[in-house]
Amino acid sequence: MKKKVVLIVSISLVALIAIGFVGYRYLLPAQFASSDFMDDGEIFGERVGDLMMVQESHGLFSGKVEPEKNENIYYDPEKGAIKEVFVEEGDEIDEETPLFEYELNEDIDDERDQLQLQLDLAYLQINESEKKKQKLDKSIKNAVDDEEKEMLEEERAQLDFELRQLNLEAAQTKKQLDRLVPAEEEAIVMSKSSGIVQSINQDLVEGMQGEAMNSPFIQVVSTGSYLVKSQVNEFILDTLEVDMPVKITKKTGGDEEWVGVITDIGKIPVGSDQNDMGYDMYDSNPQSSNYPFTVRIDEHEGLEIGFHVNIEPVLHDEEGGTVVLFEEYVQFDDDGQAFVWVADENLLTAKRFVETGASDPENFTIEIVDGLTEDDIIVGPSPSLEEGREVMMYDDFLE
Repeated sequence: MKKKVVLIVSISLVALIAIGFVGYRYLLPAQFASSDFMDDGEIFGERVGDLMMVQESHGLFSGKVEPEKNENIYYDPEKGAIKEVFVEEGDEIDEETPLFEYELNEDIDDERDQLQLQLDLAYLQINESEKKKQKLDKSIKNAVDDEEKEMLEEERAQLDFELRQLNLEAAQTKKQLDRLVPAEEEAIVMSKSSGIVQSINQDLVEGMQGEAMNSPFIQVVSTGSYLVKSQVNEFILDTLEVDMPVKITKKTGGDEEWVGVITDIGKIPVGSDQNDMGYDMYDSNPQSSNYPFTVRIDEHEGLEIGFHVNIEPVLHDEEGGTVVLFEEYVQFDDDGQAFVWVADENLLTAKRFVETGASDPENFTIEIVDGLTEDDIIVGPSPSLEEGREVMMYDDFLE
């Protein structure tokens, strides 16, 4: 715990110094480019990675781990009591796994059988009427005179009316039958997705009613990706973007880290009652709004659903990718070659030529694509700088 406090204090001090330095640099650019940058002849250096962390920091967010998908299965009392539950909490299941079975009501069985008999009888009557209709059609065709033909057509019209009635009655009986509890082999409820059985409402298993009826009987959470839901204040909303990588750590501490990616940033602000999320710096400001954002974690071994975690945007490649510096650190010689001032292995100033990439005029930064790493010690430029001068680190200055 003491180590963590010291680390936080150190980072805070570095951030304050860097902020002061940045402000000094932009407010007084002339002084920045002069020997006044050196205090009493001392030259200060800073690790490139630490400088990038300060100049690009977007803050630390809080979130809660949730499953990407979950399935809630509710109990339907009209289908009967719960006969048997086939799974237990913590079971890992596949799609179409039997979860539980209804105990069919005997009265419903009798009603279903009665309706099935009525439907079968209606179909028999319809078949007989269709046969009579066919015979009448032949008789009408072979009628000897108009009087006989007229009488047969009246009989067929009456038969058509009876057929329509029989079909309507059969359709109504079929609907009633379909609304009844399914047959015994269909009384088993299956899972629609794969995952882990997170909870089983034992109150419903024991036949309790009331509030228990409003809760899911069985909850299944996916074993695929996890999600972390958080919030970002409007003041720093533009510092986040979809597909931005983030680092996930437990609030309880530890060295474990997970990598996630921002998949969604909401357009509508959230309510003020969600106090556990967001960027603490702005939580107490009633004049600003928070917007929800979602992080997906594909590899999450060691994380559990419900954990509260820290979310930190990954603003550069921590394994040594492109370096981004303020433009003032990069100078050019008479031949147009870019260079920076660094501290060598003996902490003496040295000029190093670098290859530059894209620049960002809005943030006054430029990419260094070759020649500099995050572990290098960089020195602020000054016209009076020369090689071989001793460099003092900010850490030494703080001590």
